[in-house]
Amino acid sequence: MIAKCAFVLVNASVYKGIGFDVFAAVVWHGLPMDFSMAGYLTLLPGLLLAASGAVASLRWVRTFSIILKCVLVVEALVIALAVSADAMLYPYWGFKLDTTPLFYFMSSPEAAMASGGTGGGLAMTSILFALFTALLLMWTKFVPLVPVKGAPMERVRVAAVMLLCTGALFLPIRGGLTVSTMNLSRAYFSSDTRMNHAAVNPLFSFMYSASHQSGFDSQFDYFTLDRAADILSGSERACIGDTIAAPVLSTTRPDIYLVILESFSAHLMPSLGGSPVAMRLDSIAEDGMLFTHCYASSFRTDRALPAILSGYPGQPTTSIMKFVGKTDRLPSLPRSLDAEGYALSYYYGGDINFTSMNAYLMSAGFDRIICDRDFPVAERMSKWGAPDHLVFDRALSDVPASSDTVPVFTVIQTSSSHEPFDVPWQSEFSDPRLNAFAYADKALGQWYDAMSRTPRWDHSLVVIIPDHYAVWPDTLVSQASRHHVPLVIAGGALRSEAARIDAVVAQTDIAATVLGMLGLSAAEFPFSHNVFDPSAPHMAFFSDAEHASVATPASVATLNVSSGLPEEGDSLGLETVKAYLQILYNDLQQR
Repeated sequence: MIAKCAFVLVNASVYKGIGFDVFAAVVWHGLPMDFSMAGYLTLLPGLLLAASGAVASLRWVRTFSIILKCVLVVEALVIALAVSADAMLYPYWGFKLDTTPLFYFMSSPEAAMASGGTGGGLAMTSILFALFTALLLMWTKFVPLVPVKGAPMERVRVAAVMLLCTGALFLPIRGGLTVSTMNLSRAYFSSDTRMNHAAVNPLFSFMYSASHQSGFDSQFDYFTLDRAADILSGSERACIGDTIAAPVLSTTRPDIYLVILESFSAHLMPSLGGSPVAMRLDSIAEDGMLFTHCYASSFRTDRALPAILSGYPGQPTTSIMKFVGKTDRLPSLPRSLDAEGYALSYYYGGDINFTSMNAYLMSAGFDRIICDRDFPVAERMSKWGAPDHLVFDRALSDVPASSDTVPVFTVIQTSSSHEPFDVPWQSEFSDPRLNAFAYADKALGQWYDAMSRTPRWDHSLVVIIPDHYAVWPDTLVSQASRHHVPLVIAGGALRSEAARIDAVVAQTDIAATVLGMLGLSAAEFPFSHNVFDPSAPHMAFFSDAEHASVATPASVATLNVSSGLPEEGDSLGLETVKAYLQILYNDLQQR
C-alpha cells in the first residue's frame, strides 16, 4: 500500500483527480499480487527461521541471524529499487516496470539515466533512500533470533511449525487454488489503464517479465501453427488493395540515405492533421512521396532498428536485440545492399553500445559506424552525446565525390528529440518537447537543403522514418494514433511526381520496399512487404509493452497482452493479432 501511495504521488500529474474510492479499488485489486510477491520474499527468511528453531547452539542461531539480516537488507534494496524505478519511469514510458530498464542500464548506464528525464534521477534517489532506510531499520531491528529452549523434540516441533507456515506461502504465491496462477491480469479491474497500472506490483511485474525471456514459442500459443498461418494469410489476402505506382528512379543504384528520427510522429505534421512543428519534414514530403497511414512497429529504439533495417516486427514482451545470437541470424537491408556493392555507413551521436546497438549494427553489415566517441568532447553537449545538427553536419562532410562510382547506403539516427529534450536552440515553442522536435526538424531541413546542392544529389534517394511511437502528445489513448508516423521517400533520384499515398503500410515494409525499388529480391524478409508490389497486403502490426495491434484499411484490432483481454476490434481482427503474435514468437524462438 505504501508503494502504491508513492507511485500515485510521484505521478500526480498522471493521476490528477483520483478519488479515495478509486484508490481504494486500486489497493484492493492489487492485494492478491502484493500477497504473492510478499510470499516470494518470505520464503528464504521462513526457511532460515525454521533452521534457527531446530538448533540449540547460540553460535548457530547468531549465524542464522546474520544471514537473515543480510537477506532482508538485500530484499529491502531490491524493493526500494523496483518501487523507485517504477515511479520514475512511468510518466515517460507509460507501462509498469519490466526488464527493459535493466537491459538499458547494463548496455549504457549514462544513456539509461538520460531516459529517466531531468528530474527523474533526484526523485528516484529520494524515494530509494527513504524506502531503503525505513525497510532496513524496520527489518533488522525486529528480527532477533534466540535459541528455542526445551527438549530436542520441542525444537523439532518449532521447526516443523515454521516449515509448515513457510510451505503455506504456496497459496499466496500461486494466487489461490483456482486453475490460473498469479499473473499480471489478476490486478486488472478498470477500463482506465492507469488504474490497472497503479494496482500492479512493480516487483512482480519485473519478475514476470524476466521469466518470459525464453520459451517464446509457448508464450502466445493460441492455435496450431498451421491454423495461425491460415488466419494470417487470409487476413493479408483480404488487405490487398489498389496497386501503388512504383516510383521512377534516375539510376538503378542510387545513393540511399535513411534518416531515423527520434520519437517523431504524424501529430507533428500539418499535412497529416498535426500541429505545425515539423514544418521542414512537411516541405520535404511535398516534394516526394508521403505515406499518410504508416505505423511504427514498436515503442523503443531497440525494437525499431530491427523493424526498419531487418523488417522484423518489435515484440511486446522482449527485444530481439537482447539476444546477439538471434540478431546475427536476422535478414538485413544493409547486408543485402553490401552484396550489391554499396558502401555502408551509420551515424549516431550517442553511445553506440546502448541496448546492444553496436552488436546489431555490426552483424547487420555496417563496417563504418560514427558515434559519440568520434566527436570532440566539447561537441557532446547533451545527455545523449552530440546534438542532431552536428551529426547531420558530419554525415554531410562525408558525402562522396561525384567521381566516386561506389553507391552508398548511409543511415543517420537522431537523438535530440528524446527525453530530457535538451537541445542547443530555442524555437517559438515553450514546451521543451516541442522545442526539441522543432530543433531536430530544423537540423533535418538544413541537411536536406545542403544535400540538394551536392554533385551526387541527382542520384540520391532519401527515406525518412521515425523510430517508434509518439511521445507527444501524451494524451493519446488509441494505439493506432500513438503508432501513426510519417514515411517519406524523396531525393534527387526520385523522378516521379510528388504523391500522397493513403494505403496502410508498416514500418517493417521499408526493407522490402527499398530492395524492390532496386529490383532486388526480399525473399529472406518474411515480415516485410514491398508496398509497390500489387500483391502486397495493406496491413500493419505494431505493439508496445502491453498491447499488440493490427491495422487494416477497414479497422484496427488491439489485444492487451498483459491481461489477455481485447481492447478494440472485431473477432476476426483479434484472431489476426493473435495469429501474428504466435507466428512472430515462434520465429523468434527458432532464430
